[in-house]
Amino acid sequence: MSRVRLYQVAVIAGLMLLVEALCVGGVIDKVTMPPPHRIAVDFFKLLTTKTLYPEIGKSMANVLIAFVLAYVLGIVVGTALHGYKTLRDTLDPLFATYYAVPIFAFYPFLIVVFGLGDVPQILIGFMLGVVAMIVNTLNGLDRVPSVLQKTARSLRLSMVDTATSMTLPAAAPYLLTGVKLAVA
Repeated sequence: MSRVRLYQVAVIAGLMLLVEALCVGGVIDKVTMPPPHRIAVDFFKLLTTKTLYPEIGKSMANVLIAFVLAYVLGIVVGTALHGYKTLRDTLDPLFATYYAVPIFAFYPFLIVVFGLGDVPQILIGFMLGVVAMIVNTLNGLDRVPSVLQKTARSLRLSMVDTATSMTLPAAAPYLLTGVKLAVA
């Protein structure tokens, strides 16, 4: 272990010991924060009793649902917008500023509308991912070589066939960037 790494570990251990001492000494209220040793013991109990695993599975299912919705709708909307320049020019500033809006601010509203449960969580995840997919789909479609468009026209492919067999496969690297951002 390098000297720098050793110092980093020592600093973290020292801070943990300080927090432990403050909690045990009553400086930090037990309701506000239990001592770190109590947190570690309770975490180990949760892992060994397996009560945590169904909740993790439920959360992962919510993440998967939100991602699939954002992925599918993002690609469909991005592909559709790519063909309508006026609508795209109208929505581009909204996409550019979308991430300035704190999405989690909508969570209380979604709880009021949909109640406590999975739907507000899924919608928050969807809202965070869908714009990334739309923007990256548009970005990828903008970079499709024009020869593919000409080939699709010469083959008299419909818009759907052109998208599924020519343009979306060519835009795949950008779609995968959107996937990376949507999952995050």
